[in-house]
Parts: sequence; C-alpha cells; structure tokens
Amino acid sequence: MGGSGTGPKQMARAEAERRILRRGWLADQPDALKSEVLQIARLICQPAGSFLFHAGDGEGGIFGLVSGGVGIHLPVESGETVLVHIGRSGIWFGYGPFVRGQRRTLSFSLIEPSWLLHLPLAGIQGIASRSPAHQRQLLSISEYGMDVAARVIDTLMVRNIDRRIAATILRNVRPRDERQYSGLPDLRITQAQLGDMANADRQVVNRALKRMEEKGWLKVTYGGIDVTDLPGLQAYVRSG
Repeated sequence: MGGSGTGPKQMARAEAERRILRRGWLADQPDALKSEVLQIARLICQPAGSFLFHAGDGEGGIFGLVSGGVGIHLPVESGETVLVHIGRSGIWFGYGPFVRGQRRTLSFSLIEPSWLLHLPLAGIQGIASRSPAHQRQLLSISEYGMDVAARVIDTLMVRNIDRRIAATILRNVRPRDERQYSGLPDLRITQAQLGDMANADRQVVNRALKRMEEKGWLKVTYGGIDVTDLPGLQAYVRSG
C-alpha cells in the first residue's frame, strides 16, 4: 500500500483553532489558558514523510495536530525506531522537554500531510511562570499522553491476532468528522507499518485484511485502508 494524498492546500487560522478545540488536551482547559496558548501558537503545514524531531534531539516546543496524522515512533534495543501509534486531530506531543527538562525520548513523523500548531518552548515557559494555575494546567498535558499509551497497551493485549489487527486499525483510523474533506484513505498506512503496530508479521496482516475485506468491514486501497462498516468492525473486535 502506498499513495500520496495531498490533504488541504490552505487552512484559515480561525478554522485551525476551531478544529484543535474540538477534542484533546487544549479543548479541556479553561478559556484563559486556551487564549494564552493560542496567542503564542504558530500554524504550520508539513508534508507526509518528514520527521518533526527524533529521539535524542535537544529541547524544543510542543505541537498540536490540527488535521492529518502524526506517527509516534518508539526506539528499540536494535537501535531502530518502530511505529507504535498514529495520533489524530487534537493530540499534543513533544512536551517532554517542558515537563521533564530533558532531551526528546520519542520520534514523531508525518504519516500524511498535516496542519499543526507549534508552541515555542520559551513561550510555554513564559505562560507557566506567570501563573501557578496555568503551570498546573500545562503540566496536565502529560496525562493525555498516558491515555494514548494505555490505548496502545490495551490493543496489544488482544490475544487473537486477527482481532488485534482489527483493533489496531480502529485505534489509528481517521476520525469520522475528518473523512469527508481529507481526500485520503481512512488509514494511510503500509501493511508493514500496520504489522509493527499490531505486533504481527506482514504476511499475517495481509491474510487478515483479506478476511476482513471479504466480510465487508473494510477495503484495502492503493493508498491504505478504508473502513466500510465501522459498527461491524467494532463488533468483531468486541466479540473476542
């Protein structure tokens, strides 16, 4: 599977703010903090395939995903990095240097063309220094990262391999409110990447996808995977 969708060419600042406030960490914060964060945020667009930063990089700012998909890569003992999750709109990442004052521990790439809000580290630190309440609210961003980690672990605990692959698809698929204007498959991914995330061999993934396609739950396309029967796929995962 491959493909090269382009995603939206332009995005107005007001639209970007509306989308980032629909879900995720910033959406849950008080209006006063939302205002300060958005005031220092810079709207950027990044092409698919690029890395925003790698594990081991020095201190830097925080990113919020407005639209698209960001790949979270975990360093392993072999020295390689493995794709473990695709973050969707509303996810915030890269907060390690702010929370812990240390170098970055994960790598983040753009799985597809993406719009992001970038918060410079100095700007975040400035907001935190002016208000103890805002400092606490900013530090709460790490709890949302723990929620993502829990979802990844929960998926990997599914024992049946076909259901684990299905659960991995559901965990990473594009939100339904973004599908109508993305111009991309519901999940833009290779079978090898899906295998990495589901801890399954590529050939096992290929056979499982064929069975799910025969059931009418999804369709494998040149660009990735389209989920054609979301309730059916969800029911399949729950049945295990």
